[in-house]
Amino acid sequence: SRKSTAAKASRKKATVRGGPAPARKKKAVAKKRTTKKATMAKTATRKRTAKKAPARKAAAKKAATRKTAAKKPPTRKAGAKTAARPATKAARRAAAQAERKAQAQARKIAKAEAKAKEAREAAAREERELKKILAELPYREGQFVVHPKYGLGRIEHIHDRRLSTRTVPCLDISFSYQEMRLTIPVDQVARSGLRRPISRRQIEEVFKALRGRATFDAKRRSAKRVVDYRKRLSQGDPISLAEAIRDLGRLSLKKSLSYEERKILSTALRILSREVALARGREPDDVREEIEKIVYR
Repeated sequence: SRKSTAAKASRKKATVRGGPAPARKKKAVAKKRTTKKATMAKTATRKRTAKKAPARKAAAKKAATRKTAAKKPPTRKAGAKTAARPATKAARRAAAQAERKAQAQARKIAKAEAKAKEAREAAAREERELKKILAELPYREGQFVVHPKYGLGRIEHIHDRRLSTRTVPCLDISFSYQEMRLTIPVDQVARSGLRRPISRRQIEEVFKALRGRATFDAKRRSAKRVVDYRKRLSQGDPISLAEAIRDLGRLSLKKSLSYEERKILSTALRILSREVALARGREPDDVREEIEKIVYR
C-alpha cells in the first residue's frame, strides 16, 4: 500500500509539472524540427540572394555605361582617318600655337565682318533720314534766306556733295554783297539758324522795337554786354536784331563803344537793313538811313 501511494504521488507530481514525459519529448522534437526548417529556409534564401547579387550589379553597371555613352559625343569609327598626334613635346606646342593663331584670325575676320555690316546699316539709315529731311526742307533753289552771321543770301543749288566720309545733299548759298558762298548740309540747316526773310507784316513789329525804350546798362563792363548782344544775334530773330541796334545806338550817344560792340552794331544794321529792303522792294542804303534816324534821334 505504501508503494502504490508513492507511485500515485509521483504520477500526480509529473502531471502537475507538464504532463507525462513522453508528451514533453514529442513537443521538444517538434520544436527542434521547426527551428531547423526555419534555419534551412533562411540559409537557402541567403544563397539565392548571393547568387542574384552579381547579376544585379552587372545590370546596374551596364545601365550606367549606356547613360555615359549617351552623354559623350559620338566617337570616330574604326575605319575613319584620325589626325596623327605630334610625337614630340615641341611639335605639340607648335601645333597648339598654330591652332590658337587660326582661332584668333577667325575671330578677327568675324569682328571685321560684323563691323562692316553695322557700318552699311548705319549708312543706309542715314541715307533714309537725309532723304526724309530733304523732302521736308522748306527751301528751294533761287529762294532768299537769312543766315544769323552773314545775313541775306540766296540759294543757288541744292545738290549732293562729297564731304569727308559721306555724300550729303547740301545748300549752296551765295552772299552777293560779300562775294562769298556758303555750303550747308541739309541735316545742319536747323542748327545753323537759317531762316526765311521777314514779311511785310513783320516790318511794323521791327520798327516798333526800334522806337521802343532802350534797356542797356551803361555801368556794366563792355565784355558782358558783348556776350549778351552776341546771343541776340545768334538767335537770328529780326526783333532781337532791332533791339540790339536800338540799345547799342542809344548807348553810343552816352559813351564810346568798344571795338566788339561797334562790330556787332554794324553787322546787325547790315543784316536788318537788307532784309527790310527785300521785303519793301527798296535799296538797302535807304533803309539803313531810315533805321539810323530812328535810333539816333
